[in-house]
Amino acid sequence: MSDSPVVQKIYKPWGECLATFFVFLMVGPPIGGIVFALTMALLPSVSGVPFGDGSDTAGQISVGIFIGLFAIPFSYMVGGLQAAAMGLAHAVYGWFRGRQPFWFAAVMAAVVFAGSLISGMADASELFFPMLFVHVIPAFLCWLIARSFWRRYQP
Repeated sequence: MSDSPVVQKIYKPWGECLATFFVFLMVGPPIGGIVFALTMALLPSVSGVPFGDGSDTAGQISVGIFIGLFAIPFSYMVGGLQAAAMGLAHAVYGWFRGRQPFWFAAVMAAVVFAGSLISGMADASELFFPMLFVHVIPAFLCWLIARSFWRRYQP
């Protein structure tokens, strides 16, 4: 009769971490592209800048159509790296601490937005609030999606 020690199985959340990373990577940029297209369409002072006083309605409509058609494909080129960084940060937090709280999503969105301001990807003069929305809204929505498949209490 052998006395074997009880082996405690340690839970490793591989699935949750990978899913979190890919949710941010695949869902974040299109949401950001849609938010960008909507803010450019809803803010004529921003979307009408190239057209002088804003009286060129046909030009504004063509810019709106162009942004609407290409916002999602371009969103992966513009925001893919930022989304990957957000997904990686959320996955690492989840690996060590479990389910991500709202404050973590807000802090990470602020860090990524500050990084885009420093790098020059976001224009701080005219496009500050649209770019803020482009970063915060996808971060919040991806956080909601990713949070749904993390367990409340990790063993």
